[in-house]
Amino acid sequence: MINRRQALVASAAVIGLPLVQPRAAIAAALSQPQALKLGRDQAFDQDWRFFLGAGDGPEQSAFDDTAWRIVDLPHDWSIEDLPQGPGRIGPFDPASIGKIATGFTLGGEGWYRKRFRIDALPAQARVEILFDGVYKESDVWLNGAHLGRRVHGYVPFAYDLTPHLRRGQDNVLTVRARNLGQNSRWYAGSGIYRGVTLDVVAEKARLSRWGVYAVTKAITDEAATIAVDTAVVEPGPDLTVVTRLRDGAGAIVAQASTAAAPQVSQVLTLNQPRLWSPEAPVLYSLETELRRGAKVIDKTATPFGVRIVTFTPETGMQINGQSVKLRGGCVHHDHGLLGAASHKDAEIRRVRLLKARGFNAVRSSHYPSSRAFGEACDREGLFLIEEAFDMWRSHKTPQDYAADFDANWQTDLSAMVLSARNRPSVIMWSIGNEAPHRSTPDGVEISWNLANTVRRLDYSRPVTAALNGFIGRPVIADEATARKGFANTPDNSAAIFLDVVGYNYRLDRYLTDHQDHPQRVMFGSESFPKEVFEAWTLIDKTPHVVGDFTWTAIDYLGEAGIATVARDKIKKGMPMRGDWPWVGANCGDLDWNGRQKAPSLARDVVWGVSPVEMTVQRPLPPRTYEHPSGWAWSDELASWTWPGSEGQILNVRVYARADRVELFLDGKLVGARDVAASTGAPLEFQAPYAPGVLEAVAYRSGKAVGRRRLETVGAPSKLKLTFEQKTGSAQRGRLSYLWVDIADAQGRATPDQALSVQLTLSGPATLIGFGGAGPLAVGGFQSPRALTHNGQALAILRSTGQAGLVRVSAQGQGLSPGLATIRLS
Repeated sequence: MINRRQALVASAAVIGLPLVQPRAAIAAALSQPQALKLGRDQAFDQDWRFFLGAGDGPEQSAFDDTAWRIVDLPHDWSIEDLPQGPGRIGPFDPASIGKIATGFTLGGEGWYRKRFRIDALPAQARVEILFDGVYKESDVWLNGAHLGRRVHGYVPFAYDLTPHLRRGQDNVLTVRARNLGQNSRWYAGSGIYRGVTLDVVAEKARLSRWGVYAVTKAITDEAATIAVDTAVVEPGPDLTVVTRLRDGAGAIVAQASTAAAPQVSQVLTLNQPRLWSPEAPVLYSLETELRRGAKVIDKTATPFGVRIVTFTPETGMQINGQSVKLRGGCVHHDHGLLGAASHKDAEIRRVRLLKARGFNAVRSSHYPSSRAFGEACDREGLFLIEEAFDMWRSHKTPQDYAADFDANWQTDLSAMVLSARNRPSVIMWSIGNEAPHRSTPDGVEISWNLANTVRRLDYSRPVTAALNGFIGRPVIADEATARKGFANTPDNSAAIFLDVVGYNYRLDRYLTDHQDHPQRVMFGSESFPKEVFEAWTLIDKTPHVVGDFTWTAIDYLGEAGIATVARDKIKKGMPMRGDWPWVGANCGDLDWNGRQKAPSLARDVVWGVSPVEMTVQRPLPPRTYEHPSGWAWSDELASWTWPGSEGQILNVRVYARADRVELFLDGKLVGARDVAASTGAPLEFQAPYAPGVLEAVAYRSGKAVGRRRLETVGAPSKLKLTFEQKTGSAQRGRLSYLWVDIADAQGRATPDQALSVQLTLSGPATLIGFGGAGPLAVGGFQSPRALTHNGQALAILRSTGQAGLVRVSAQGQGLSPGLATIRLS
């Protein structure tokens, strides 16, 4: 038996975190199992029992789990600190089987159990459980009866609990999650890392799971026409389907009533519609009731946005008749310090961070996003491309989904589409990413099957896929030939069943392929960060290219070191991917804590978020050259604080949409550059380093349009603590974010410091994440001690369910302590 749990308990004692609750608390929780009530979408996330290791008999309802620890969902065990061992740092182990792919984290086998009662439910009640995602393989039992097994890891799935329920006694639900072998090319996390909900309906007749499908068919200034199809399970002759649309104030603005049938079609007319767009993400509530006379038998509510999205090579992408370019970024699902756990507050925060930086679209790569992330995109106004698979039948890692593809693709693809097809944010369905055999006869047939399955489930959105290669040869008859390398795959064959074609790293094909395929609509499904200038110079002028998605919008764990920056005495060279102790990719515009990196500053200028930005390349030793990898940016910071480099000539880069830029040091002109064609591409200056104020001024037609100042700050002196929000929610599980900055005596943030900081917390919250955002393993993410990165660290607090004042203090050697408070209510 794998017995990592006891070691984790010992580790918890060392770092002072309450990973294991006292046995008395467990006993109290066991005596009060959750009591179910009628209603849909009931949260089922609290007070699960968890054990990490292979188990013998936990699926049996009589199994004694009193020694297991209690966890609330979402939960990711791979981000928890490992017991001490050779070379281990926090949750990272150099002996990890996933190595750089999974950021040197461990998987394994974990068990979850939860008790509940149904005593107050009607005799004919139906109970269904929905898991939004369990990584990777999951088996579920109720009272010892096996309900099923799922293997995708990222798609939602449901089970009917009704046949195995017990009235008058505890019901025990058991979940086994296995994350074994090399099954991912990135950090996936482990366990029930997304939410769980219950639907409890009074009788057998009910609305089908994901059975409501609404599409805006027409929009005028006066009205919008919305078609609604509803699937009903076991409808009776005396039942009626009532559909209502409510506005944000709760008023009914459209409705229809139809006799129940297995499939019901209705049309709603909405007068004076308010439309959904990224600029104004207006949401209505689509309510569907199954009634017997005046009695409501079942009811669902779906957030709904009124919008029509179209794609043509002549006008590009349009929403509600207005052309728009997709200013996009690819995203993986982890949240750095939180691992893969999909907390609602974390997902909303991520979307807001991206929107603040000018993004209007994300690609969920290379798997479906969580429900919480999709809801955040709907609410905040962010276009979303949902992607189903990273591979089909050909493996990319030895134990990945390819072995299960044939038996499961239809179920898993259907779950992705059905669960998200009412989202206004979702604009395309991607059937895959760089599938190795996509252009063989077998691959083309798979593409046809996948695309047609999507269209049967949702006729309102285009089908896409992320392709690479594009050399335009005929279909290869020999699959082994296609597998030799992605770059040699003839993707024009793979594109024939796609409505919109995604190009990975092939800006050079946008114009030539348009000549060969004038009806093709395309977009950059992946691009290197450094291509931002070239890409947007081209995309802004080409309607058939609807946008670009940089790899990546925000940093992530795994694919460790793909954005390394090497230094060497040679002028040319290409660094290899990072090895231990690299754990992060380091290619994000934002780091995983959410702060801007140099490529984000440049993108701000290209997208018009900022008129001018300035960075300074980290000082290089004499006759040394910098070699960024393909996904890397030059090692540069928005800083003019480089102690020890006095007198050295430093490279200063100014990004500006302007026709002239001037650079000043303490008011004296260092240099000026006239720009013939403004793309925001960097203008390079050389300036001798001396403490002071460096200022760049951008001009257009002789008028200053923007200024950016960098001033030298003093030595680290004190800790500055700042909550992102003024108040927090006391609701159990809600998150609050606290920034810890190393500041000089004047309170100015020091930009390039790595110092150890210790937190002390009191009040109704627990610390669930604390750390800098550096890509190397330097410590655990759930310890109260962390190392800052670029002078900063982020603490994430989780409410325990009580109102009150939370007080956080911070200490660091040689630094004045810091203090911050937040009231939870």
